[in-house]
Amino acid sequence: MAADSGIELPDGFSSASEYVAEVKRIYSPYAFLAQMHIVDFLVRPHWESLDAEWRSYFMSDDFDLSKLIPMATHGQMDEACPASLREFVGKMFSLQFPRQRMGGQAIGEERELVLRYFVDGMSEKKREEVVDLAALVGNVARDTGSGLVVDVGAGQGYLSRVVAYGREDAPRVLAVDFAEGQKRGAEVHQRRTLKRLQGKRAIAEGFKGPRDMEARLVHRVLRVDLESTRELATAAQEEAGGDRWMLCGLHACGDLSSSVLKTFAESDAAAVVVVPCCYNHITEGDGAGFPMSSELHGVEFGINALKTACQATVRWESREQDTMVGFQRNYFRALLHYLMVTAGQLPMDAPFPAVGGVTDTELVAAEEHVGAVGDDRAFAVYAYAALRRLGVEWRPTEAQCVEARRRTSHGYRQMAVVWTLRSLMGPLIEGMLVVDRALYLRKHCGPAGGVRAFALFDAVTSPRNVVLVAWRGGRGGSNGLKD
Repeated sequence: MAADSGIELPDGFSSASEYVAEVKRIYSPYAFLAQMHIVDFLVRPHWESLDAEWRSYFMSDDFDLSKLIPMATHGQMDEACPASLREFVGKMFSLQFPRQRMGGQAIGEERELVLRYFVDGMSEKKREEVVDLAALVGNVARDTGSGLVVDVGAGQGYLSRVVAYGREDAPRVLAVDFAEGQKRGAEVHQRRTLKRLQGKRAIAEGFKGPRDMEARLVHRVLRVDLESTRELATAAQEEAGGDRWMLCGLHACGDLSSSVLKTFAESDAAAVVVVPCCYNHITEGDGAGFPMSSELHGVEFGINALKTACQATVRWESREQDTMVGFQRNYFRALLHYLMVTAGQLPMDAPFPAVGGVTDTELVAAEEHVGAVGDDRAFAVYAYAALRRLGVEWRPTEAQCVEARRRTSHGYRQMAVVWTLRSLMGPLIEGMLVVDRALYLRKHCGPAGGVRAFALFDAVTSPRNVVLVAWRGGRGGSNGLKD
């Protein structure tokens, strides 16, 4: 693993600019895969866009779909794999932004403290994320002399509370969210946490939090986007009251991450710590969420490629059954589109109706309306539930469902293959997004500051595990990071 002034890079690269140039070169001839829409797979010739040798390999009797799992997770391929396919998979893995966790930021006592007093309402995944990010934010706040941390997209305030109450020298926190309901929920959790921290058990166990805990965490409703960064900075400056201040965000969705970074760049904030997510909600173009740096100027992915960046093939092997179910649901969604088009219920070029994730509850409710259609019953149930969710009155007959499955019997395997190949490109796209933002931050740190981009969480537990850190220098002149 190489590094360019704090930006972790794959081995073999000495600079972020070199990495970007190579990724752009490799991505270009395969962009069609990432930009392909899976919904119209059965009514468009997407399969034919693959190399003929690849198609022959994947459709041979000797190839089992289970081989897609180790291919996607580890880059493992059998001896019959064509050389060009082997080269493609190898390139996708060698150019991935490093996702191996560099080590937790929280020491044992901090971790135990969070698990003892702050876990109310948190999932196990959220606990691990909050523990390490809160420790990192606390370190950066200390080393940059930031007396106020602005938690953007604070939600229920899980991170805010640990940052505000978890240490004796904790900074004050301004928790910002655009939803009034989130603010009210966070304030309920805050009262419960304060009661717990000020209770007999905490006192008996020697808990030592900051003074004046009631005043250390303030919640505010504020919509943050690329057009309102000045309002966010003003709110932070007013709350800081002359103190230095910094920004943070845990899984700041889409353009919210870009907005937080832009606020840092255009204000006097001392530092920023952000874990981005939901790349499919990033806008593209001049003045948009991507690109932010000059190095990526002119690059445009499109919504399907940004969705591809959200894929987590690192999870496929440990969740093999869920992966196979995912293949089937992709096929069912495409099969429903095929059925609607061929039955004249939807024009070929019409926008795709957004079905979303059909829930198990909806599927169970649909079962009583579907007769016994043998092996095709699962699709018939899905079709009924999906059309009901769309508000479409038309329902396919059992015969139509059976015939659609017969005519597209090849589609399930082909779709699973294409979904795997495009998912392999996800980390490549994510790498470009991460480095674009890191390079943007580098230009706004000043000579005493710096940038780091690295994996903070376990990738299987938290696939969006890369954190961006930037600072403008501080009391100690360090970046607050444990190596």
